[in-house]
Amino acid sequence: MVALDADINRDDDCDNIGLGCALEHFSEVDDVLNMIDNVKNIYNTPSLEVEYDKLYTILKQYYEQPHLLDPHLEKILAKFMTIIKDKDSVFELKHATFNYMYQIIRVRGYKVVVRHLPHEVSDLLTVLMYLEAQDPNDKETWRSRFVLLLWLSIVVIIPFHMSRLDGFAPDQPGAGTSKKMTVMERIFNICKTYAMSKDSCAEASAYLASKFLIRSDVKELYMNSFFDWACDLHSNLKEEDTIYYGVLATVAAVLKHGKRDDLLPYTPKLLEWVTTQNYQQHNAMLVRKYGVKIVQRIGLTFLRPRVASWRYTRGSRSLTVTLGGSTAAAGDTEPMTTPPDDDDQDIPQEVEDVVELLLCSLRDDDTVVRWSAAKGVGRLGARLPALAAADVCDSVLTLFADNERDTAWHGGCMALAELGRRGLISPRQLSEAVRCAAAALARDEPRASGGGGGGGGRAARDAACHAAWAIARAYDAVALAPHALTLANALIATACFDREINCRRAASAAYQENVGRHGLFPHGIDVLTAADFQSVGPRTHAYLVVAPYVATFPEYTRPLLDHIVDLKLEHWDCAIRELAAKALNRLTDKTPEYVAQEILPKLIKKTESIDLNVRHGAILGIGEAIHALSQTILPNGQSGSSLVSAATWDGVRPLPGELRARQLLRGLGGELMRQAACHCAARLARACAPLESGDTIDEWLNLIEECLAHEVQAIREKAIEALPLMFEQYLRDTNPLYCGPVKRRQLVQKYCEQLANTGVNGLVLRMGYARAIGSLPKFVLEEQMQLVIPSLIAATKVSEGTAKWAEARRDAVVGLTEVCHTLGLGEGLDAFVPDIRAALLDCLSEYTVDMRGDIGAWVREASMTGLLSLCRQCARRGVAHDALCVLRGVAQQAVEKIDRTRAHAGRVFTALLYNDPPIENIPHHEALKRIFPCEEIETTRPRNEEAETSESSAVVLWLFPGHTMPRFVQLLAFPEYRYHVVKGLVVSAGELTESLVKHTTQALFSYLNTLHDDKETLKSICDTIIQVFADNLHVKRITGPMFNFLDRLLSSGSVSPILDDPESTFAKDILKYLQLELRGGKNIYKLLDSINVLCQLIQVRDAWRLSLGQLAIYVCYADRYVRRCAAARLYEALTLYGDVCDLPQENLDQVMTILAETDWEKDVSELRPIRNEICDLMSIKRPVMKQKAP
Repeated sequence: MVALDADINRDDDCDNIGLGCALEHFSEVDDVLNMIDNVKNIYNTPSLEVEYDKLYTILKQYYEQPHLLDPHLEKILAKFMTIIKDKDSVFELKHATFNYMYQIIRVRGYKVVVRHLPHEVSDLLTVLMYLEAQDPNDKETWRSRFVLLLWLSIVVIIPFHMSRLDGFAPDQPGAGTSKKMTVMERIFNICKTYAMSKDSCAEASAYLASKFLIRSDVKELYMNSFFDWACDLHSNLKEEDTIYYGVLATVAAVLKHGKRDDLLPYTPKLLEWVTTQNYQQHNAMLVRKYGVKIVQRIGLTFLRPRVASWRYTRGSRSLTVTLGGSTAAAGDTEPMTTPPDDDDQDIPQEVEDVVELLLCSLRDDDTVVRWSAAKGVGRLGARLPALAAADVCDSVLTLFADNERDTAWHGGCMALAELGRRGLISPRQLSEAVRCAAAALARDEPRASGGGGGGGGRAARDAACHAAWAIARAYDAVALAPHALTLANALIATACFDREINCRRAASAAYQENVGRHGLFPHGIDVLTAADFQSVGPRTHAYLVVAPYVATFPEYTRPLLDHIVDLKLEHWDCAIRELAAKALNRLTDKTPEYVAQEILPKLIKKTESIDLNVRHGAILGIGEAIHALSQTILPNGQSGSSLVSAATWDGVRPLPGELRARQLLRGLGGELMRQAACHCAARLARACAPLESGDTIDEWLNLIEECLAHEVQAIREKAIEALPLMFEQYLRDTNPLYCGPVKRRQLVQKYCEQLANTGVNGLVLRMGYARAIGSLPKFVLEEQMQLVIPSLIAATKVSEGTAKWAEARRDAVVGLTEVCHTLGLGEGLDAFVPDIRAALLDCLSEYTVDMRGDIGAWVREASMTGLLSLCRQCARRGVAHDALCVLRGVAQQAVEKIDRTRAHAGRVFTALLYNDPPIENIPHHEALKRIFPCEEIETTRPRNEEAETSESSAVVLWLFPGHTMPRFVQLLAFPEYRYHVVKGLVVSAGELTESLVKHTTQALFSYLNTLHDDKETLKSICDTIIQVFADNLHVKRITGPMFNFLDRLLSSGSVSPILDDPESTFAKDILKYLQLELRGGKNIYKLLDSINVLCQLIQVRDAWRLSLGQLAIYVCYADRYVRRCAAARLYEALTLYGDVCDLPQENLDQVMTILAETDWEKDVSELRPIRNEICDLMSIKRPVMKQKAP
């Protein structure tokens, strides 16, 4: 259903439309005109639907710029009218035309299109006849009825009495009967009929009725009866089945467009009806929406339209004057004249009831209802005397109570905006209005507590920005001067720190309006330049860039800090709390005294709160504030930490013990507290916080160690970040609180012991402590090298009890890599290089699989990163090492099946080729560089190895097998890399993933086809394939794809020179190892894959008899599905390769006939004679069943 006030109800003033990236004109107008002309030829063919979709596709481009259709509307509508008015046009053609018209109306809006429709007197009866001929229940032709109703709405405005069109006098006998019904009666019946429809025609009928019933010759006859009919029809709105939304919309539309004097006699009855129905408590949103519209229009009918003389009016709207110009433009300073106002007029009692209903609707759960109620409050306020309007404003301000829901705050803000933009808030009430708007800007509750689409106060904050914008436009600088600073601080805090992008941008726009209108905001232009619409869009940029700049102006510094501490560090969203803590760090240097003396004690007090969000934000804020103070240099040259009082330090030091004593580290809430505490510990260590006693340091270290063993990765990461900083600051030999070497040795020994843990929590312990050891400072690792490196190497090995702990081995590899990077090659580490390299190369063979898939890929990727780091260090130090083993292993990973792993391997491989300084001992180095040209790969070198091989620096080239495989298959030309590349290609080409198989086989077979003239290389590659098969018998990861790979390889023709060579043993070797792989196994899927390979071997002259012999066994296999598949594929193979077999053609034809006509799902005992006959015809030995040993 297309609602007129949503999809197609465009405002009349469409010139305000403007887009930054806009179309310039209706370029497809000729196509549209041709499509309209063509509808005559296709209206009864399937092509109509295609053309209709094409028209829709063209027009939907102009939803945001409908005014571009205006220059062509006359031509387009004229073509439509030509078809519709043609008496020879059949109804199907007219329906198709109306469907096309509907698309034009949907895009441009009915108000504009209706003005261009023909509206002569002769058109009235034509449209009326068309409408009466329609079936209101036909779901296929509703667009025709929709367009006709809109067309009738412009025709009924003809300036002639409609009785002239009847052809008989109203008092003539028979008038009013079905045979002699007046035109007015016919239109009135159409209005009622379609107002009760359930589709879009109800909305169109409402628009028609609003034009028809207000005519001078119609209102006296039918307006009263219409209202009576509507009230009787909805005598009980609680019955859902009897609600007709179109009728309610019609009542609202008539009240909107009718004259006050005409409507006034009916308004008491209508108000009583709508009040009795208690619409505001109804479940249906549309009932409440139309109820609000009806109520507000009734209220406006009771009051005379006027411009209130008491309202606040600005005499000057000149930006030139606002920004300091000496003179204003002509007309800018002219006083506004208003008619005299009778403040003593009596206000009907019904108006008070209307206002009360509207105020109640401001609390509604649906935004559209609240918005309509807010507009009603503003319209009524403009017609009320000053005292009454002030009472309305006071009532709106009562909605901003702490115990009210967010919906009430949202409705209140919208009502304030409507009152404010009309100047209906008196200067006496302006202070309270600004206070309420500022309070709404700070309202941000958990989303679950909100309702009506404004959960969490988001809608209220957005509406508060609208109110601030409206107030800026309506009031001058003198009236706003006392409230400017309050409003400025509230808006800029919202623009910088709000969670929602629409609220940040709305606050920026409201701030801009205030700066431009009255110029009272401190440093308005400078602040606005930094906090413009685009700048406040990205949340992180608003928090960490815009806010620190704004805080450099003293008027905003403390309010921004207070906003962070009081609101954002307590926010319900964890991400906002973390971002607010970082923002606090950036703002601290602007006023270190305030942070140290006011904010830190407040945050310490908040750590005692029972609210998890408050505690979490407070601990984050403490760490960030103290760290920022330590980085701040005061005018006297001291650090900002000197401003922190002893009492504050006494509150910070025992935090871990207090959290543990109050059991706040347990459960789900404990997870957040652990992260915050570890983050705080890291910041305190960076700030060189005075912990004063060994016991305090032990408390913090114990907390960090507990977090290292936690199952949540985010907690472990925070602990890994904090641990080296604690060692660096508090466990050095210079620390008098500790016996540094002894404590360090004890801790490192304990950490290394956990690397061998095989208990219930062993996986998590290994993961946490492996990374922790890798993060330790250099001075710790140097003295414990003999213990640390062997422990990490041992943790990378697969053992019986830890076979599935791939994550632990991955983190052990990462830790080992970090240790090598921290220490650097030197006297001590050089001795461990061979062991480290061997351990990392072993990890390249990690193919652990569990229910999550190939989890060994994590270990292999970490190993490649480690090998890259090690090779680079060796190259820098000039240490000899075996680069070939590394390159071979990485090349194999670069052609395997996981996209992420292949991409990572490709980047590592090229990084090794182009390392600076160059890595020595790379075989065929220059040839490899030609395969991977420098200009086609990533050549930018990040600062550290870890970033160099991360996903963020990935070249898109490596993520797609179509780009990587053609390059890496060229490594088959080099014997040093051939075995490992073949091993990887077998897995990729034998997989089930269609895209991977396609690109891998295309690259491989294309390369092999180029080697037909180089038979030695081709033979060597085939021998390597056999070697890979032989080395990996009964290895499921290889042999499963191997069968598929061999099937595709043999059928491709790329190794035909080898297959045709009588001296080659390639086919026999395949058959040999295939039989060895299948021996003793009963895996059905492996058997089925082997049948494909055997069928391909029939094409080889020296192997066809052996292949047929094996297939003869399968056609009588115990499983009927295997028998059927073997027979079917043997038939296909003989069709393709039968000429290779040295068989008489008659025998071959007879064999194929038997294969085709035999039911191979019969009992095996019946099939054996048939199978033996086939063997005799093919001159192969009959299979003989093995006798079981007695």
